[in-house]
Amino acid sequence: MSEQQQTMRDRLRLPDAPPPRLNHVVVTGALAEEPRLGRNPIGEPVTLLRVGFPVADPMRPQTLLTWATVEVEVPDPLADRQDIRELQGGAPILAAGQLSERWSIADGRSTKRGAIIAAHVHPGPTPGAPKLFLPGEGP
Repeated sequence: MSEQQQTMRDRLRLPDAPPPRLNHVVVTGALAEEPRLGRNPIGEPVTLLRVGFPVADPMRPQTLLTWATVEVEVPDPLADRQDIRELQGGAPILAAGQLSERWSIADGRSTKRGAIIAAHVHPGPTPGAPKLFLPGEGP
């Protein structure tokens, strides 16, 4: 048995139907850059999306506090069904899935970042939502 297969076998198995709302994240925004190809921690191909979105001031919800981004990891079968790889930067998108963390090593330093592991992706504008402009863009 390979080391990768042993790691998969030793992982804690979740029930087939996790309880409702257990680690469920939904993000709507616009692609901050073109989709990129990548691999998940067990080596399977994925499409990586950097989604940008505005963050409101919690004390004044109509006031923009800042812009943020999150990486969305889209499994290959889902990316194929939704033609995700064909999207351009600035395209509106909705993604839902589980929040996770990914480690990376660059210049001898390891860093951890949050990522959404997509279970659902909807390219295009959310029905009834106004167009979202990223910083530096105009109407």
